[in-house]
Amino acid sequence: MTNTTMSARFAESDFRVGRVLGRAGTIFSQNFVIFFLVALVAAAPTVLLIQRNADVMVGGTPSASLLLMIGIGVVLAMVLGMISQAVMLHAAFQAMRLRPVSLGNSLKVGLARVIPILLLAIVMGVLLMLGFLALVVPFFILLTMWWVATPACVVERTGPWTSLKRSAALTKGHRWKVFGLILLLFVINIVVSQIIEVVVLLVGSDILSILARLLWGALYGAYNAIAVVMTYHDLRVAKEGIDIEQIASVFD
Repeated sequence: MTNTTMSARFAESDFRVGRVLGRAGTIFSQNFVIFFLVALVAAAPTVLLIQRNADVMVGGTPSASLLLMIGIGVVLAMVLGMISQAVMLHAAFQAMRLRPVSLGNSLKVGLARVIPILLLAIVMGVLLMLGFLALVVPFFILLTMWWVATPACVVERTGPWTSLKRSAALTKGHRWKVFGLILLLFVINIVVSQIIEVVVLLVGSDILSILARLLWGALYGAYNAIAVVMTYHDLRVAKEGIDIEQIASVFD
C-alpha cells in the first residue's frame, strides 16, 4: 500500500465518531508495544499514588493531606497524560503514513514540546477546575472545546492559549459529536475501573491491585491518546480539506 493510498484512506470529508474509534483501535493494535509502554510510564506514578492512599480513602472523613494527595494525583495524571499524548501523536501519524514507528523519534518529537505542553496543562487544568467548581457543566463544555489542544500545540507549534483557541476553532460545528466521544470513553473507563476494583477487593491482593490498575491505565491511556490524535486529524480533514501528509509534514 502506498502513502497516497493511505492518505486517501484517511481523508474523508466528514467527522464521524465511529471512524475515530475504529481507526484508533487499528493504529493501537498495529504498534501495541510502543503505545502501551509510553502509556504505562505515564500511568505508573498516578496508579502508585492512588494505591498508597487506597486504604485511607475507603472510610472516614478525608484529611487535608489526603485531599492534597488526591489533587496532586489529578494534576500529575493530566500532565503525564498530555506529555505521553504528544509522544504517541508522532507515532500515530507515522503509522497512518505507513512509515516506521520509532519510540526514540517519537520521544524526541514529544519531549521537544514539553515546556509548551506543561504550560498548556497548567492553563487548561486551572480553567477546567474552575469550570468543574461552577456546577460541573462548564467543565464538560471547556473539555469538549479543548479536546485537541495538545495535538495542535505539538503539530502546529503554538503556545498554550493559541492551542486552546485553535482547538476551539477545530471543534466548532462538531462539538456534540466530540462530546459524545468523550462521554463514551469516560463511561467505558468508569465501568472497567469499577469491575477491576470489585475483582481486586474480592481477591484482596495489593500486587494484583497495582498490576490491574497499571494494565488498564496503560491500555485506556494509550487508546484515549490515539483517539484524540485521530479526532484532531479528522477535524482538520473535514474543515480544511487537507490530508495526512500535509498535516504531518512538520515532522519531516
